[in-house]
Amino acid sequence: MRVSQMLESGGGLPFAPMLDVIFLLLIFFMLITRYLPPSLSVTLPEASSAAVDDRPSVMISIDEDGMLAVDGVEYQWEALPRLFAGSDPETSVRIAADRGTDYELVVRAMDAAGQAGLTHIALETEPGAHAAGAGN
Repeated sequence: MRVSQMLESGGGLPFAPMLDVIFLLLIFFMLITRYLPPSLSVTLPEASSAAVDDRPSVMISIDEDGMLAVDGVEYQWEALPRLFAGSDPETSVRIAADRGTDYELVVRAMDAAGQAGLTHIALETEPGAHAAGAGN
């Protein structure tokens, strides 16, 4: 009876506490989804063949500790965009990253090349077990 009297008198229902609960639930679900383990088991493919590229190329090497080398010369990460500036758009960028390298660093190198207009980017791989037995 009291709720109907409140509605009739124009007081309405207090929505502020409901909004607080909704925002708390929203924050809870946003935080909890970050900690869920990946639901898919992904096995990365092995390279079964190598493509030959006749373009001029730049080799980017990234070791397990995140050290960067371009064509055998070590550089700081901040210098990478300047190294690519003014490069021929047909230049091929080859990235050789150690197995223990964070993907973030590989993506960072790819982004630097892409921002300079270099679109021919390749990841160096080792021949897999399938490639070794392919000729037999």
